[in-house]
Amino acid sequence: MTGSDVSIRLEPSQKMILWTRGCMAAAGLVLSGLMVMLAVSYWTHRQMPLESPPLRINPNTATMASLVRLPGVGKARAMDIIHYRQNQQPNKVVFLSARDLQAIGGIGPKTAVALEPWLIFDGE
Repeated sequence: MTGSDVSIRLEPSQKMILWTRGCMAAAGLVLSGLMVMLAVSYWTHRQMPLESPPLRINPNTATMASLVRLPGVGKARAMDIIHYRQNQQPNKVVFLSARDLQAIGGIGPKTAVALEPWLIFDGE
């Protein structure tokens, strides 16, 4: 008998235990791989907070692309700002301070204060 001819005879219940443990190990490896992929995806796609304010944005004239760069302002909120601006009297300065942005749904006092360093208004 050579080393490659060695075989182990198992009872059916022992085979079931080995099969179950093998499935559990495979499931554990798959779940571990998914967790690693999720962690990598999170770290590579998360938005890095800005250490210092970027060029200041005038909410009276800013484009949607500029507005979405503001903290706490996504696409929907940027569109709300633009629509609010457009629905006011033509040639009227709509926002005189960050507090005026509270007229937009979803922008409250805390968000207005957080936006202040990133905004500039006509006359500043």
